[in-house]
Amino acid sequence: MIEPDRDAFEPPSDTPVVELRGVSKSFSVRNSVLERLSGSDSSAKAVCDVSLVVHPCETVGLVGESGCGKSTLAKLVTGQLTPDRGQVRLDGTRVGGVSDRSAGQCRRIGVVFQHAGESFDPRWPVGRSLSEARHDADMGSENERGLGDIEQLLCSVDLGPEIADRYPRELSGGQIQRVALARALAHNPDVIVLDEPVSGLDVATQATILDLLADLQQRFGIGYLFISHDLAVVQYLADRIAVMYAGEVVEVGPADGLFGDPNHPYTEALLQAIPSPDPGVAPPTPLDGDPPDPTDRPTGCPFHPRCPAATTECAERHPEFETVEGARVRCFHAPEATGECEEDRSYQPNRSTRSSRIHD
Repeated sequence: MIEPDRDAFEPPSDTPVVELRGVSKSFSVRNSVLERLSGSDSSAKAVCDVSLVVHPCETVGLVGESGCGKSTLAKLVTGQLTPDRGQVRLDGTRVGGVSDRSAGQCRRIGVVFQHAGESFDPRWPVGRSLSEARHDADMGSENERGLGDIEQLLCSVDLGPEIADRYPRELSGGQIQRVALARALAHNPDVIVLDEPVSGLDVATQATILDLLADLQQRFGIGYLFISHDLAVVQYLADRIAVMYAGEVVEVGPADGLFGDPNHPYTEALLQAIPSPDPGVAPPTPLDGDPPDPTDRPTGCPFHPRCPAATTECAERHPEFETVEGARVRCFHAPEATGECEEDRSYQPNRSTRSSRIHD
């Protein structure tokens, strides 16, 4: 059993483990029979000019409505997709898709897929899936973090060795999520992309998985890109939060500041839509309208057709990022800004703040 050492890990450098610089990704779409016959098509802009970093031992939460580009962004980070424009960097080195990455670069990123149970071969026992993940990593019998064999991998996620002989269909939702996390840990990644890792689980199991993620991060110094539609879950774990709308990041900043005092109208609308546990409180009012069609994006700010504060300027001009009390915001009507801002590549997470939030 691997005992955690919560005070031993020190981030190796200020260099982000993952950095996105102006990344964009579009997909060709043919909507009608006429378009297919003529060979013409339109372009769906899934990710638009996104810059974001994840530092060692940091959790960056990525939130937004369904279809806003979160999963596409995750695939760009993991190399399942290659950006049309911009750069993806791992530890300061520019990389492309999986086919363009070295074996070492591929091993630097782990992933826990959405609907984790469907990502396992149902014909294989869990132990074989974990063994395959370790074999692909080409790591030998020991490694620098001590996750030496299948039993240790399972113990690292609080599962017994007997789980290795079971099939995915024989496991509960919480168990399969732990096995998925063990598989992501098999090659000692620097960062793990977690795509809706606790969706579909009951509240108690969600809390257990989130505590496990925090514990593993402290033990091994892993960075997380945590994707979720559930803002309460993200608030529980994240150091910083990036809010996506229509393929763009519209606000990014420290989690406590963003939840306490959001700067973008869309962020505020998301927070207002969180149901209250108090039965005496009226249910939240949903945001009017729908996100824009990615093949027909509005001019100016993409949120302006739904924004209660929108003006003519919002419809005509696209806002650039500005700094507002430590956050980066794309909005003409945010509180008083201190100037244009680029992603802070020297940011270090405030572990004490998040630790008190998790264990309260």
